[in-house]
Amino acid sequence: MNKKLSLVVVILTALVLTGSALALAPMGPPTAGLKTGQFRAGLEYSYSDVDMKVEGNKLDNVTSNMIFGNLGYGIMDEWEAFVRLGFADASADNIVGSGMNFDGGFKFAWGLGTKVTFLKQENLNWGALFQMTWLKSDDIVGGTDVALDFYDMQIAVGPTWKLNDTLSIYGGPFVHLIDGSVDVKGVGNGDLREDSAVGGYIGAEAALAANTSLFGEVQVTGAGWGIGTGINFKF
Repeated sequence: MNKKLSLVVVILTALVLTGSALALAPMGPPTAGLKTGQFRAGLEYSYSDVDMKVEGNKLDNVTSNMIFGNLGYGIMDEWEAFVRLGFADASADNIVGSGMNFDGGFKFAWGLGTKVTFLKQENLNWGALFQMTWLKSDDIVGGTDVALDFYDMQIAVGPTWKLNDTLSIYGGPFVHLIDGSVDVKGVGNGDLREDSAVGGYIGAEAALAANTSLFGEVQVTGAGWGIGTGINFKF
């Protein structure tokens, strides 16, 4: 096996075996939903199936589960920020046509983001969302030391339409970017990128009780798809 092919195989193996945040994380409504000084605590889950590229080689059908605790804060009535802490896993079948299947366990992942409402109407608000998720991991794969350092970024713009006092629909176009590197000791470095950056999503949010809501959404890009859900409590 030549050195370049060895690098690709080790990188792809490391990507899966060390766990990954290379997934479509839940976004929720693209508009801010907190008042000044208000907090929001939530629990989120997502599942996605996404293609990506490692050293120019396409990696098909990387599936991932992500579980996060989310804490948000209202900086202003139309501007909020949030952080999330949790875990993510990843798995892939038939790596680079090798017939090998890999399943990675859950690893620590974290992220942050912000939402801004820039136009308010009677039952239709428009806003923008920006969020990032990070994972750094060291592992030994096939006797080789491997270090991963990368981030996953999503940027969305769109409306939140309030149908009634308990139900809203939201969505819009978004951009999904992946940027990072993999260092394989004694072999070299590899670049990690998205296979397709443009997508769209749609979701719904329903009030369960005072200050408590549940949301669910579907995200689709040119490289894959994801579903997300979560429950939030404002205080």
